[in-house]
Amino acid sequence: MSLPFIAILRGGYTGEAVISMQSAGTMMDALDTGQYEAAFVSVLRHGWTCERADGTTLPFDRGTFSADRGHGFERFNAALIAIHGSPGEDGRLQGYLDMLSVPYQTGGVACMALTMGKYNTTAVLRQMGFRVAPSILLKDRNDRTEEKILGTVGLPCFVKPDGSGSSLGISKVRTAAELPGALDLAFAEDRSVMCEAFIPGRELTCGVVRLGDEVMSLPVCEIRTDREFFDYEAKYHSASTQEIVPAPIPDEVARDVQERSRAIYIAMDCNGMVRIDHMWTGEEVVTIEVNTTPGFSAASIFPKMLNAAGIGVAACVNGAVRDMLVRSVRRMREESDG
Repeated sequence: MSLPFIAILRGGYTGEAVISMQSAGTMMDALDTGQYEAAFVSVLRHGWTCERADGTTLPFDRGTFSADRGHGFERFNAALIAIHGSPGEDGRLQGYLDMLSVPYQTGGVACMALTMGKYNTTAVLRQMGFRVAPSILLKDRNDRTEEKILGTVGLPCFVKPDGSGSSLGISKVRTAAELPGALDLAFAEDRSVMCEAFIPGRELTCGVVRLGDEVMSLPVCEIRTDREFFDYEAKYHSASTQEIVPAPIPDEVARDVQERSRAIYIAMDCNGMVRIDHMWTGEEVVTIEVNTTPGFSAASIFPKMLNAAGIGVAACVNGAVRDMLVRSVRRMREESDG
């Protein structure tokens, strides 16, 4: 009998594709080959391809999300989405997989579409009563009134492409003279740009994961960098960046961050592995961002938090696949009973 056939979706349409390839590789390495057979599905603008871990190409049909591993075309039993940014983090792939009844480990279409936008995410969190920074959204290059930005969020502030990740296109702005260049950089990355008030303090991030029926917060990580902020260079290339797990913070602050991160995960209807970023001012915790497909390379923060929690990468990845397959069987039984 053939093992369950698992797709690991990687690539994507943004500058984060290179990170996605690394995240997908971590997932592939962690899968139990005695329980599952997996293949990469590379999602690129010029087309989709399917290949084994050793690079051997498999015949693939995007219309049915099927590949031929030697027994004729078979639809994948489940999908691990390792794409950061579009189309894996904005709900597009989730909608495609929903239509084909293929389970996946992330949040659903509504969750992913909402959390893809930084401004919409913080606006909803604010409405739910979570403390977030003041911000405004600019929709086009002509909507760049400096008075509006300065009057709403003040200086210093962050100028961010609304839908990008890995800190691509983000600038920390200290003076009004720096705003035009920061806006040009952000609009080159996305059609919408968020300007957000700077919150001084220590940067903390907390992973949350659902395994089985339990939603659990992981140990808090403190991010320290000698750069202006935790930008792309600090995340992936700077030798001076420190990601300290568990964070050297008071126990009550760690509990607050963990409880808040778990509450946000549940309130936003998240699933799978999610990382939620905060700033601790010394007096209060302010939530900055929700990352619904966080980096999962060997150097990424999430695997470090899993290891610090005593869970480990392999248990998390294989547990996610097991949960997907259980949900799929349960759904088929419900449909047949109905």
